[in-house]
Amino acid sequence: MQEDQWGYSLATNDSTAAEALDSAFNGYVGFRADTMSHLDAAIAADPGFALPHVTRGILIVGMRKPELYPMARDELTLAQKTADAPLSDRENHYIKALEAALLGKNTEAVSHYEQILLDHPLDLFALRLAQFELFWMGEVAWMRDISERAAPHWSADLPGYSGYLSVRAFGLEENASYQLAENCGRESVERDPENFWGTHAIAHVLVMQGRLADGVEWLSDLSDNWGPANHIAHHLWWHLALFHTELGDYAAGLEIYDDKLRDLESPLMQAIPDFYLDIQNDASLLQRLEMRGVNVEDRWQPVADLAQARIGNHASPFTSAHCALALAAAGRFGEADDLVRQMKAFIADDIEGLGPRYALSTLPASEASIAHRKGEHQRVLDIL
Repeated sequence: MQEDQWGYSLATNDSTAAEALDSAFNGYVGFRADTMSHLDAAIAADPGFALPHVTRGILIVGMRKPELYPMARDELTLAQKTADAPLSDRENHYIKALEAALLGKNTEAVSHYEQILLDHPLDLFALRLAQFELFWMGEVAWMRDISERAAPHWSADLPGYSGYLSVRAFGLEENASYQLAENCGRESVERDPENFWGTHAIAHVLVMQGRLADGVEWLSDLSDNWGPANHIAHHLWWHLALFHTELGDYAAGLEIYDDKLRDLESPLMQAIPDFYLDIQNDASLLQRLEMRGVNVEDRWQPVADLAQARIGNHASPFTSAHCALALAAAGRFGEADDLVRQMKAFIADDIEGLGPRYALSTLPASEASIAHRKGEHQRVLDIL
């Protein structure tokens, strides 16, 4: 049996596989584009090592594209059937989390990550997964509580400490503990200038406190570090564009949109041209610019094309609301209405998964966005 970087047992006897899994976990926590290649290396070194298969499945589900879920189910089957060694409770909880996620039971998946962390508080991968799921459901207090519960177990000499600080910072910021969040976030970036999540957490603190010029300086100074990042790089550029827009420098915001957010020639866009976070970035920035009187010309139509392709996809409530916004902004009201109709059908059918989240927030946000574009302003107020 091998151990991971935190001393937790792994159901493999291959040290190369164990090291590659550590690299994959670190890559995911660090929002790096090479995460899947490390998982491939772990599987190649030991095809019977269950946890890399489970991890691949979890990351596939995390793409929020149900058409890819059969691939995740295949990974789940491999994890269940090909394990060469008895699995630990920790590894079994990862398997159960993937099973729940494939059924759309996100809170159940989080409960398994939370159990892992109760027994293995240094498992930064489980902590990051829990934060990821809870943030997209709006469960920010729960998100903070999990990361704060781990705090007494962490110290500067442990591997991944910078990553933990960044996760903690974001949980604190989302619950308005801005000073402690800023302390943790800045320390995480001081320890690792390529800590993109720590960079992001500070951006949130600064915008929430209205420190717009500080935000421009913070992100501009760090932007040369974002080369190894996955699509979080686009989101960091979005934050910089948001700071410029709030300061009234609309030209700078639009320039970032064209050169960074919608650079179709970039490797990230070439690999995943329809990533859900990019849709959110694009729609929300264009909306802000238009509401300030900026003519965004024909930029809505490509975003609306991406939104149209997600009609019937109910894996990401926050993305669905942005899709409604994009379709309405592009004047494609028939498609926007179709999105809402399918959303209502999903809400009626899904009572154990994300359906209640859609009913509570996504449906009214979507309907209000469409009404706004139709000039039905009183209806916007009534809905919201």
